[in-house]
Amino acid sequence: MAEIIISDWTKLGSALHAARHRQRLSQEEVAQRAGVSRSWLARVEAGHRGVEFEQLLRLVEALGLSLALTDSKTANRAVDAEGLEAARLIAATYPDADKRLRQLGEAEAEARRRSWGIQPAAEPDDE
Repeated sequence: MAEIIISDWTKLGSALHAARHRQRLSQEEVAQRAGVSRSWLARVEAGHRGVEFEQLLRLVEALGLSLALTDSKTANRAVDAEGLEAARLIAATYPDADKRLRQLGEAEAEARRRSWGIQPAAEPDDE
């Protein structure tokens, strides 16, 4: 699992939920491993605030995860750099990707207009 920056309770719950699903575990199984109730786990996964840290650590361990604290400025720069690098890789691999995405969007819009019975707008005359 890649490093995830947890910025709020909802993101924490989503990350734990995703980890549980990747391992194909039920809430009951994970709750039992962590020594917590299934309803408590459901609240955590839903982004409930006020989670006790000791229980959270047991849950993280039960899912085979680790918890790391990072300077937020450093972490944000790393995330920005990753995003920029990914964009560069996509642009280098697919130089016409933006043009193709626009074409697909226009084709989908045209198909929607036709399904609704809307006639395409007349092309302006170039004079």
